Amino acid sequence: MALNMKKDKFKLFYVFVIIALAFILACAANTPNIVGQWKEIGKTATLEFQKDGTFKAVDNQGMAVNGKYKLIEPGNIRLEIFRQDSPPEIVKGTFSLQGDVLTVTSADGKEVERYKREK
Repeated sequence: MALNMKKDKFKLFYVFVIIALAFILACAANTPNIVGQWKEIGKTATLEFQKDGTFKAVDNQGMAVNGKYKLIEPGNIRLEIFRQDSPPEIVKGTFSLQGDVLTVTSADGKEVERYKREK
């Protein structure tokens, strides 16, 4: 009887592990991949997102910044921008990815920027 209880506990443990792994894989599959280089459509601004959660950006006037980013599901992004001689600036907004076009919208919805994947 005790042997059957041990087997049942192991079966239950393995079922739990399989469900947890399936959930993790499903979540990872639904996370848009914005890693890479992007150029604003019809303009000169660029973005580059790294796998390690950092980014670099150059605006249309040539000003460069870098920082950290975090994708917050569903479709939200948080940027921590580092500038020399200034405290970090936190910018939040939304994003969508359709094929090789990344659309970033400011939190207030007033600014919408569209980028095409370069690499």
